[in-house]
Amino acid sequence: MATWFGAALALVGLALLGWVLSSLGEVHARLAEISAPLANVVLIGLIVVLFSILLLGLRFLWAAARAGRPTATAADVAADPHAAAGQSVVAARQQIELVSDEIAKRALTDEIETVSHDLAAQRYTVVVFGTGSAGKTSVINALLGGGVGETDPTIGTTQEGVEHAYVLDGFDDGRLRLVDTPGLGEMGDGGLMREQRARELATEADLLLFVVDQDLRDVEFKPLKSLAQLGKRSLLVFNKRDLYTSEDEAAVRRRLGERVAGLIGEEDVVVCAAAPAEIIVRDASGTETLDKPTADTGELAERIADLLRREGKVLLAGNVLLRAQRVSERARDAIHQARVQQAQRVVTRFQWTTAAVMFVNPVPGLGALAAAAINYQMVLEIAKLFGTPITIDAAKRMASELGQVMLKMGVVSVATNILGKALKASVVGYVAGGAIEAVAGAYLTKLAGEAFTDYFAHDQDWGEGGMQGALEKRFQLEGRVEFIAAFVKEAAERVLAKGRGDAGQT
Repeated sequence: MATWFGAALALVGLALLGWVLSSLGEVHARLAEISAPLANVVLIGLIVVLFSILLLGLRFLWAAARAGRPTATAADVAADPHAAAGQSVVAARQQIELVSDEIAKRALTDEIETVSHDLAAQRYTVVVFGTGSAGKTSVINALLGGGVGETDPTIGTTQEGVEHAYVLDGFDDGRLRLVDTPGLGEMGDGGLMREQRARELATEADLLLFVVDQDLRDVEFKPLKSLAQLGKRSLLVFNKRDLYTSEDEAAVRRRLGERVAGLIGEEDVVVCAAAPAEIIVRDASGTETLDKPTADTGELAERIADLLRREGKVLLAGNVLLRAQRVSERARDAIHQARVQQAQRVVTRFQWTTAAVMFVNPVPGLGALAAAAINYQMVLEIAKLFGTPITIDAAKRMASELGQVMLKMGVVSVATNILGKALKASVVGYVAGGAIEAVAGAYLTKLAGEAFTDYFAHDQDWGEGGMQGALEKRFQLEGRVEFIAAFVKEAAERVLAKGRGDAGQT
């Protein structure tokens, strides 16, 4: 179908080209009767115009054709999770470059380079997670074939994430590291801190081994569910099978499968005995001795190897993508916080500029006009900080609207009244001229500046309640008695004292 359409389009094009050439020949012949040089000039001009139009048309069609189909890079990313992970690392690096805090920038850079190294070296992270009594460290010891971690029954033995290199039979696509984590459900502040650290380590896993020694409790099920919803691939490891009869083991395994249905597949519920209890053995003579059975983790090791062979690269790429996105989010948060802090400094500068202008101005009403002009400039600077530059007219309109809302809400009169009383109480013997007007102007500029900071920080959204709601929120936050007292004290130090000094010099 496309071939026939292209052939028809070509024939139409040739017919049009023939008609145009014939028309040009006719125009040239008629002009040549009057003046041959004029006919030649006109013909050359028409040919130049014709070819210019043709080139522009071809360029437009080429651009439209390219825009209508996905680029090779986009197609590669859709088909290759490794490429998507690599792009997320690049995007995170670009985001980090915008962070101004050097300490935060170095920390984020170190983290994204670790993520990038894991992707390049195909380094898989298997995190062992669960309560302190489930036998996490014993599972690691059994998989590694030796005593590499303390397995004391006391809760809280593992204080921090502990890494071990793991060589897995039948899997040679990359390196493995097993990470032991603090236990869940420990008591006290220390227990909560260790659990938080365990959750952080779990979110960095390519594969999660969730170890239990009985049916799931809420303290175990809730984090398991949240990690599964986050996209973490997990194996539910039922440890200490040696303590159960065959019938009880089958019943618990069945119950675990039912509890995690929809979160973990039935084939990913495995059973092991990482550190079997000693048993009494009686020989033919009746002598009893204690025997330590060997660890039984064959099913678990086989399932890990099988899963990583089939899905390892996809799991690694997906986890790198998730980790890089989290780094990007933290970078954006750092950039956002820096912008908010810069905006606060801008507001502080403009509020005291407003106070100074209104205090020294001798003409009633002129100070208010100057303050309005200052507010316009403040809006422009705050908008620029957040990467949303606006025109002077737009800034004037926004500042004017905010001022009208303040008047409508009664913020101006209430603030002037409150500040006037506080000023009289704080600056004994000196309430003259434009003192109250100056301090009130500074306070209202601060309210406006904070409201505009919130507006631009939230992508030009006033939030619930619109502009009035944002002002009410700011007025409640900064209308407290202790805040007013501190503000008036600072105003007296910055503006009123300077005004007295200037008056004394004159």
